[in-house]
Amino acid sequence: MRELWQRSLLGRTVGNIIVITLLVGGLIMLAMSINVARQTEADAYRRLGELLDTVEDTVRVACFVGNEELAMEVARGLLRNSEVQAVDIRSDKGMLAHLERNSAEGKQAVFGSQPIHRNIVSPFENSTIVGNIALQPDGAAIDSLVAQARRQIALQMLLLIVAVAIALTLTVLRQVVKPIAELSQRLNQLDPAGGEQLAAPPGHEHNAFGLLTRDINALSARLVSALEIEQRLHFRHEVDQRKYRDIFENAESGIFIADALGDMTSYNRSLAQLTGLPLPAADHAAPRSLFALPWTDTAHLRQMIERCIESNAAVADDLALLRSVTPQRWLNVALTPIGGCMVQGIVSDVTSRRNAELAAKRAAITDQLTGLANRQGFEEFWANEIAKAQDQHFALLLIDLEGFKQLNDALGFPAGDRVLIGFAARIFSCIKNTDWVARVGGDEFAVVLPNIDEPGKLDSICQRILRVLGERFSVSGQETCLGASIGATLYPGDGTSLPALLRNAELALNDARHRGGQIWSLFNQDMRHAIEHRHNLANDLRLAVQRGELRLFYQPIVHLASQRVVGAEALIRWQHPTHGLVPPDNFIPLAEQTGLINAIGLWCMETACQQLADWQAAGLDLSLTVNVSARQIPDGLSPAKVSEIAARHGIAPQRLGLEITEGLLIGESHDALRWLDAIRSAGFRVYLDDFGTGYSSLSYLKRFRVDTVKIDKAFIRDMSQVASDRVMIEAVIMMADALQLSVVAEGIETAEQRDLLRSLGCTYGQGYHFSRPLPIEQFLAQVASIDGQAIPQA
Repeated sequence: MRELWQRSLLGRTVGNIIVITLLVGGLIMLAMSINVARQTEADAYRRLGELLDTVEDTVRVACFVGNEELAMEVARGLLRNSEVQAVDIRSDKGMLAHLERNSAEGKQAVFGSQPIHRNIVSPFENSTIVGNIALQPDGAAIDSLVAQARRQIALQMLLLIVAVAIALTLTVLRQVVKPIAELSQRLNQLDPAGGEQLAAPPGHEHNAFGLLTRDINALSARLVSALEIEQRLHFRHEVDQRKYRDIFENAESGIFIADALGDMTSYNRSLAQLTGLPLPAADHAAPRSLFALPWTDTAHLRQMIERCIESNAAVADDLALLRSVTPQRWLNVALTPIGGCMVQGIVSDVTSRRNAELAAKRAAITDQLTGLANRQGFEEFWANEIAKAQDQHFALLLIDLEGFKQLNDALGFPAGDRVLIGFAARIFSCIKNTDWVARVGGDEFAVVLPNIDEPGKLDSICQRILRVLGERFSVSGQETCLGASIGATLYPGDGTSLPALLRNAELALNDARHRGGQIWSLFNQDMRHAIEHRHNLANDLRLAVQRGELRLFYQPIVHLASQRVVGAEALIRWQHPTHGLVPPDNFIPLAEQTGLINAIGLWCMETACQQLADWQAAGLDLSLTVNVSARQIPDGLSPAKVSEIAARHGIAPQRLGLEITEGLLIGESHDALRWLDAIRSAGFRVYLDDFGTGYSSLSYLKRFRVDTVKIDKAFIRDMSQVASDRVMIEAVIMMADALQLSVVAEGIETAEQRDLLRSLGCTYGQGYHFSRPLPIEQFLAQVASIDGQAIPQA
């Protein structure tokens, strides 16, 4: 009986309904119980709060006058509430009342009862706190309320679960189980071959059971139709067999049937004409094996047949056939498995196509201008010649013509083409017949020198090429001279793959260009290590802001007359997880080249403004300057963005300074000058950093709108011994004073330098004499130390 119930659709359905209903109902009951418990506890605390509201005025008087009797009266009244466990009333002078009662029947409360505290203010002044009242809720009473609410919820959910389970069971029995049983009984009695059709259960003609009935009838009809089609196909197959024999005999393509050993059981006249076999019916003693034909690669044909049979899939390829009378002929052989370890082959003559492809391939690997191999030809030469000769040594040269682009621009492309043809001929004249040359770029040539394994042999060849390419030549009636640079690398010492060697040669070529050009350079591992280190550092820098590895250090700016700190310069540092603290000179140029300087600059501005806001909140009247790269101007750090950041942090613009270098002003870029005017118009101060080290002059102080000039430390260092440096400093101070500009002297390292600058009228200074750049954790302590040595003002 139990097994029958388990196999019964009704039994399994009812069981699943009961289990699912109990599971879902239980989860809902648990969730509602938790929610009711929380709500009951919250209501209890709300009632206690309202109870405090009713006695707050009385407690205010008791606390204000310190009346213990009145406080005790209020406490006794509150304790009458069954939900109150204890009452404490304190004034600002001490305890006025404390009453407490035991929990009901000494039970331990399930819910934690947090006391309710309320400060009591003076009856006459709301801002003055005169006492405090605390109610300790009775956890046992709250537990009783929660338990009562949970019982109600459990009873309601149990009734609901039983009702839902009964309703679902009756619905499934009527709407699913009974119709399925009727369909099963009728389907067993159906005779589709006699044209009978299945009827839907009564009342279910238009629902899913009606659709299932129609699908079963349609399937029966398709099965009967399939039997009829199979009979027609059998008849058609016999007709097609006769047609195939006619096509086989008269086809223009060669057709054959062969086994796994290549023995042909039949072939047609076209195959005999293509391969030179005897006609099929002319001489039965003639060779009937495919492998007896003069293929250039018989082993490949064997592999094709084996692969076709083993994979049971069609294969095709072009094979060359040698004929004694005619030249080599290319045949396309397409094999199809036909069962029984047999294949059918179709053979077509593709000689014309293959010859055209070979001609196109030769054109594809040849530079049409110089007749040399191009980049693709160079790669094929490597794959076919060099990569196979693992035991040889050779040198790879990359030759780059210098000034070729300028010649093209001046004389035109036809003249440039003639120059390239001439230079290719000059390179040929410098090497042996066993050497190899390719044009791998617009004005770049590659040379392979076999049997070269040391720099000594290579130097004379490279010097000869440089000398010949540097000779004057005539083009378009003009005498001119270009020259070249060469990068060289050795195989296999420097590398064994073409990409590695090309990369090495390119690195060596770049080294030759950086050293002035018209020389040759041999690759060494230091070049690769340097570029890899630079690449890795650039990748790490991309993640430095996200990982929080950047830091701002702060160097105090001191008012020289009073020796008090008035501000600081924010200097960026990179706390690299592997290399430690990286100075800005090592990564700022890299950030400018990779475009990361804008993101780093915005981070610096955000961090500096946040620091200014912290100082402002602490009551410190300090200003801060931030260095700005020329790459950030005008769009990377727009005036609107600077104003938005400062406003968001609540910073007055005059407390933030932006330091720019002279290089920004030299070109007198209109965008840069507009940026400069917009920054100053917004109220920010502009500092001209490293003044005097570039191309600037004192006239710059008059022509460009800045607020402060920072004299470079190079002048400060030798001002005591070099009179011209002292005169330069004095002139800058005098002119800045006349233009109402401030002056900051950088790099002050001794008290003598500080005193001399003070005597010359310099207002501000910074340098190691006062402090090195420090992290914010040490900066404020150093500021206090400097201010402690301040000069008293008269």
